Amino acid sequence: MGNMATIRRDIGAGHHFIFDNTLVSQPNTEMFSPEFWQLQNKITGQAKGRGTTIFIEHENQHWVLRHFKRGGLVGKILSDQYFFNGVERSRPFEEFRLLEYMRGEGLLVPVPVAARIHRRGLIYRGDLITLSIPNSQDLHHVLCQQPLTKSEWRDVGRALARMHNCQVYHHDANIRNIMIDSNKQIWLIDFDRCSKRQGNSWKQSNLDRLLRSLHKEQAKNPVFHWAEGDWAACLDGYEELVKR
Repeated sequence: MGNMATIRRDIGAGHHFIFDNTLVSQPNTEMFSPEFWQLQNKITGQAKGRGTTIFIEHENQHWVLRHFKRGGLVGKILSDQYFFNGVERSRPFEEFRLLEYMRGEGLLVPVPVAARIHRRGLIYRGDLITLSIPNSQDLHHVLCQQPLTKSEWRDVGRALARMHNCQVYHHDANIRNIMIDSNKQIWLIDFDRCSKRQGNSWKQSNLDRLLRSLHKEQAKNPVFHWAEGDWAACLDGYEELVKR
């Protein structure tokens, strides 16, 4: 997967950065601003989630910029504000470090480019930039158009098993956080609030979450190419690789 050269830099005024200096020579606050990229006419697209994810073309790189926002009832009050408990324990820094670890283990996850937090007193806000996954679509988009083959479903299961073999828990393992590229490779994305864990008891909850998301989207979408037999193939791929 290549070697990263990770550097942390604190520039004062509450700004803290972590970045790969093979991809970014000098981080600054502007690179985390959608308004800045809009003025540069560098935004190529966006996606809605808890917040808006921005796709950027910059110096022959394709970036994904995500501003950290809360969901649920808390999100309606605090929106993008988090309680500060140390720079390295901030959500952008933790996700950057986790992606760095997984890339080192050979997992197909986004390449972390840079993360930053801006602290004011006991509160911080944060952002993360990753490299875009070329020529890819999430499983929700794909399944609304066409079915996956049984072999592809087994590959989905294998991807989850590889993640679990690295003892990584995914907080939201749903079909929108699983990507398939033009080479039919399976990628996992969105590792906010994810972490390395001990033991095995938690792993089933990731599989249960994925199955719930399949049932949910099948009920919501008039055309959705998924059947219970596909889930059996996914589990076959998972059991083939997972370590007990």
